[in-house]
Amino acid sequence: MMQRINRKTTLVVALALFLLSLVWNLPAAFVWKQISGQFPAQVTLQGLSGTLWSGQVRQMKVNGIEQGAVTWDWRPGPLLAGRIALDVVWQPRNSRVEATLKIGASSMVLEDVNGRLDAASMAALNKAPFVLGGSWLLDVPFLELHDLERVGDASGRLVWENAAGGLPQPLPLGHLSADLTGADDWLVFSLSDQGGPLGLDGTARWRPGQPMFIEARLKARADAEAGLAGGLGMLGQADADGWVGWRAQLR
Repeated sequence: MMQRINRKTTLVVALALFLLSLVWNLPAAFVWKQISGQFPAQVTLQGLSGTLWSGQVRQMKVNGIEQGAVTWDWRPGPLLAGRIALDVVWQPRNSRVEATLKIGASSMVLEDVNGRLDAASMAALNKAPFVLGGSWLLDVPFLELHDLERVGDASGRLVWENAAGGLPQPLPLGHLSADLTGADDWLVFSLSDQGGPLGLDGTARWRPGQPMFIEARLKARADAEAGLAGGLGMLGQADADGWVGWRAQLR
């Protein structure tokens, strides 16, 4: 009797180890094939290699626009809570961003997002109709997405350091910032300046698959280059204090 129980236990353990081995070595390409159609944007991967737990993408494209390389490594702790957690490094041109990605049954969480994006390179990659300068600094402790369609809770801050923009040459704008929160399924940006040539005050809203909606006011301060005041004048008439209202949808 004892021999029969031991044999049964051995078979169960062997089967469990076999299944665990299959999952552990699950190719990243197989996993991607199962989920690739669930994103609100068209995402294509080139040079995908490794497994679900550790791998890399040589080049990622979103809606046909190159977004750089991605690497990831598994973190075992959150698996006990039913979530897959990966340390992710995103490396678009002249830039680097690190984050922890946690994936649940119907939600995805980004934690400890830190890094620097080169504004000029990102504008060129995304075919922006203007030239940008400076760096985007990311410090986002928490960002939650539900079903890749709605934003849950969020906190963090983005800083556009030595901001510059315009045509044919970018005009200096100073340092600009955005504080992040989640509200009514949207990611909300509270926009402000830090006393540079461009005054900025307002909000922006974004959620996956939607354009970014901006409602703000802008002002060329006394130390701004003449071209900045002229550019803002194309957006509308300034009020008595020099502020120009701006509403836009950016895709």
